[in-house]
Amino acid sequence: MGISLSAQTAYFLWSLVLGVALGMLYDVIRAARMVLRAGKIHVLISDIVFFTVCGVITSLFSLPFNKGDVRAFILFGEAVGFLTYRITMGSIMGKVYAFLARKIRSFVQKIRKILQIFFNYLLKSIAFVLYNVGVVIDKLHSFAAKKQQKHRAEKVKRQQRRIYKDKYHEQKRNKKTAYRVKAKTRQRRRAAERG
Repeated sequence: MGISLSAQTAYFLWSLVLGVALGMLYDVIRAARMVLRAGKIHVLISDIVFFTVCGVITSLFSLPFNKGDVRAFILFGEAVGFLTYRITMGSIMGKVYAFLARKIRSFVQKIRKILQIFFNYLLKSIAFVLYNVGVVIDKLHSFAAKKQQKHRAEKVKRQQRRIYKDKYHEQKRNKKTAYRVKAKTRQRRRAAERG
């Protein structure tokens, strides 16, 4: 069953509109490329994705009109609509996108500088705090070490005093014992002399 000439004309006009819409979609991709400064690989990948999306949209567009059959006049209409948009509005929008891309990049650079200054200040502050915490910990450690050393020295002094006292008392006892022994021997001598 064929398609009437009026239906084909309507499909062609709709395909022109679809071509303009695809041109607008391509402009969105082009604007993203300008902002992100895409390299050749990114451009290639985005073009492949764009043409894949165009193929899917064209197939979906053909379903209600031609029961899924893609006709040459539909592709021609899309191409004419796309090129018409690119030549007229696309060139104007390209200049607008280039201007906006420059403004966005400069804004992003300013934000990046502000964030860089903020994070540098934050990192310096953290480093300063950590350094001071380390200094305080070192001082506390050295204070604890000195206190422990002083405690050990006092313990050694106490032990030496105890040893000295013990020796002193032992010498005193020995002297008393020696004196008693001498006194007893004197008493025995005197008792022996008397007796």
